[in-house]
Amino acid sequence: MRHPIRTVSAAAVAGTALGTLVAVAAFAAESRVVQTGKAFEPKALTVKAGDSVVFANEDFYDHNVYSESDGNVFNLGIQPPGQTNAVTLANAGTVQVLCRIHPKMKLVITVE
Repeated sequence: MRHPIRTVSAAAVAGTALGTLVAVAAFAAESRVVQTGKAFEPKALTVKAGDSVVFANEDFYDHNVYSESDGNVFNLGIQPPGQTNAVTLANAGTVQVLCRIHPKMKLVITVE
């Protein structure tokens, strides 16, 4: 069984104020969802608003991952085997993720 991988990246923004260097770090997490066996793995995921979700097609089939959930609408288009695409989920709520090609594929992402 595969588990979502969460990595944390930091982006430092530096500026000067009255000759003093000021650094501010912003953190965003990245979670990974694999498409395999005409299914999403995991089938449910919780992320924070502003985090990214990477969709990796490790299946033998093309997929078309999308969501029409309010505040987090996206469509990755045709995603052939071996392709990886990322989506940033900006708004809190429940995101229903589906595949236009394989309607039984379902994923629920809770964005906190």
